Formats: sequence, structure tokens, C-alpha cells
Amino acid sequence: MVLLATLLTAAAAGFGPSLEGFPVVPSGAGPVDTADTAAKVGCSSQYLQDGVQLPDLPLFYERVAPGSAWGTPEMVELLVETSRHMRWLMPEASKLIIGDISQQHGGVLEGHKSHRGGVDADVGIFRTGGWQSPRGFTDLYPDEFDVEANWALISAMLETGLVDMVLLDRGHINRLMAYTLRTGLLTPAEVARIFPDEGSRGSWELSGVVRHAPGHTGHLHVRVLCADGTKAE
Repeated sequence: MVLLATLLTAAAAGFGPSLEGFPVVPSGAGPVDTADTAAKVGCSSQYLQDGVQLPDLPLFYERVAPGSAWGTPEMVELLVETSRHMRWLMPEASKLIIGDISQQHGGVLEGHKSHRGGVDADVGIFRTGGWQSPRGFTDLYPDEFDVEANWALISAMLETGLVDMVLLDRGHINRLMAYTLRTGLLTPAEVARIFPDEGSRGSWELSGVVRHAPGHTGHLHVRVLCADGTKAE
């Protein structure tokens, strides 16, 4: 599809064209300065140190709960850059709905087993027609899942190089796998690397980057890597 070809071309050129006229991301909430993060080693999935609040950028996304929208600089970079890029790629689509990330200093967040260290975020997925409900996440049947828009969203996340894993419902993953193979957007080898092996029992939670998780029919869960490229402990 032209959409994804444009995405990949833009990514190769520096993750997209200039978005002149769009809001400027506040200092400390945009791309991370590698000079500042070079000394950092690892990060925690249990607590958040030196967290950054996801800025209020209503042109690109809606924060469901600003008080639990604190994350690592890498998480904030991922969400801001992905939402900016989606706005450029699909201006007629709904803006992203961003759910819980973490509290300001991390720790237990009610209703979640994770979301403790600023490395996990819930993000709305697109219903047919590129639509997301401004009232929050709504469960989708597989045939309501907009494969083009949702693959563009996941692709934009993966292109940042910041993603550890993405959790999504198995039915939606099956549609993404079929779509990317049918359209030639991915080779079979790339599909095998990105998605879990459906034929291997128990591998859904362990293999691939985009993995199955129960309860993720209306949103995806993304976990980012630490500043040094390692997985959160």
C-alpha cells in the first residue's frame, strides 16, 4: 500500500518530514538527547525515576488520565513521535487515545499488573474507517479491526527502535499477519520475526514483538526499552 511505503521511506529519511506549523513538543518531552542518556544503565518496570509527563498535545492524541500519564523519556518520545507521524500519514483518522502509563513515581497502579515503571502504555486501536472513540477504549471484533490503520500505527512504533514488545488480541494479530503477507508489506521471514508463531502452543506470550495477551481487543499495550537499549527489569 502507498501508505506504508510512504511510512518506510519517511522513516529511512529520518522518521518523517518536517511537521511545520504543528505544536512544538515541550522541552524534556521530545526525542531524548543521547548525550544525556548515555550514562544511564537499565531501567525498572517497578518504579519510575526522573519520569516525564506526557505533554498535552490535543492535535495528536487524547490523554485519558493525565495523572497516570508519566513515563520514561523513551516512552514519551515513542508516543509523541508516533502520534505526530500518524497525524501526518492519516490526517482524516481519529487522533490516538492514550490510556494509562504510570504514576509520577511509578509503583502499583490500580487496575493493572504492570504500568509501574513508566515503560508500559495503553494505546487505542482503530475501528474500521480509522475511528477511535474519544470516550476511551472499546472492544472490537476482528472484522471491525482496521488493519491498514492499525498496521500503520504499529509500524510507526516499531520504526522508532524503542519498542520491546506490543501486546494485542490474537484475533487482531491474525488479521495483521494475513494483511501484511497478502499486500507484500512484509516477507514471510519478517512476519515470523515480528509476530508470534500461532502453531506453537504457549509461544504467544513468549515469542515475537507483537504478542497475544487476553483483554486486548480494544487497545494495544506497548512496552519500551530502556535508554541503553536493554529490557526493563
